[in-house]
Amino acid sequence: MNILQVTLGFYPATAWGGPVKIVQQNSRELTRRGHAITIYCTNLLDKQRVIHRGTFEAQLDGLRVVYFRTWHWRGWPGTLGPIWLPDLPAWLRREIDRFDLVHLNGYRNFLNLPVAAAARRAGVPFVVQPHGALPVIVNSFFAKRLYDRLLGRRELNDLSWLIAGQESERRQALAAGVPIERIALVPNGLDSSEAIQLPAQGSFRAKYGIPADVPLILFLGRINKKKGTDLLVESFECLRIPDARLVIAGPDDGLLTEVLALIERYGLGQRVVLTGLLQAEEVTTAYQDADLFVLPCRTDTFPMAIIEACHHGLPMVITEGCEIAYMVKDKVADVVPFDPQLFAAAMEALLKDREKYIRYKKNCATLSEKLFSIKTTVDRLEELYQTAIAEYDLKKSH
Repeated sequence: MNILQVTLGFYPATAWGGPVKIVQQNSRELTRRGHAITIYCTNLLDKQRVIHRGTFEAQLDGLRVVYFRTWHWRGWPGTLGPIWLPDLPAWLRREIDRFDLVHLNGYRNFLNLPVAAAARRAGVPFVVQPHGALPVIVNSFFAKRLYDRLLGRRELNDLSWLIAGQESERRQALAAGVPIERIALVPNGLDSSEAIQLPAQGSFRAKYGIPADVPLILFLGRINKKKGTDLLVESFECLRIPDARLVIAGPDDGLLTEVLALIERYGLGQRVVLTGLLQAEEVTTAYQDADLFVLPCRTDTFPMAIIEACHHGLPMVITEGCEIAYMVKDKVADVVPFDPQLFAAAMEALLKDREKYIRYKKNCATLSEKLFSIKTTVDRLEELYQTAIAEYDLKKSH
């Protein structure tokens, strides 16, 4: 199959979060299976910077990637806001009918809209994978509702499949008007086949001045309301383990000023480390040196960081707002309501309960293989792609 993947950002633009890695890993596995993959994305490195000026094409890991010149409003209060890709229409006119299928990643963005329209005109089937973007939550409530009212159906009409990460996203798709028979559950997977040469144990701690004998609690994700980074600081202030260190690793997504103010208010400057966005090997060394992974999200559909922490054998404490909590609860994670004191108590209890901690650590490998395998994920994607193409071919023949 010749497949077009469409996503807001792609490597090296990891600031755009989990979908970057999901698209990369799914696409690499599809390439291993003999499929041809093209990726369309913006040329934005983050909200303020570009990878290179203008539209350009590159090859990454056997994937053809087209980075489109993107105009956007840097002062938009949400994650990105409206964008315009002036070169995209010409590329679509030239290329869209070469693809057997289009996979749109994300929802409520001005990259997916013209691609979906071009696919319809060309008779190319497309699938949509929202990656948690369907509900109106956290920021830009009015703008999101207005988009849904005026433009949302243009992304969802005539789709072959909507790919939901888990049950709650299936319900969100139903509420958005997607027919139940067009919704497929496909949990995200992690490619564990890469052999990474790790630095010596303790290299991450050494770099950030964290002693080897103190508990290291790791948060890895964008610093925003959705991920609950503000609650994490409040919880850490309540933690009754005075020598513990908290590492907040990730780019600012609108909440950094508030997080810094909380750190100053509670006098935590010597115990909280903010690393900014970590890259590649440093992410792995952070997991390697941590004692506990935490994710106190208000809401999140399918956080890739949970899969990564599980892959690295790291027990975790997360909130009920994480919509895959049921998959890991009491296996590798303790799950609590969104409350600073309850979250602090859970962190303390898991760090001190060595029997449970060791059990969770041992469970990580089994859970990674059983639930979060990239092969299982891409098996399902291939099946959906083939069904969508066959259905379109049948329509054309009639």
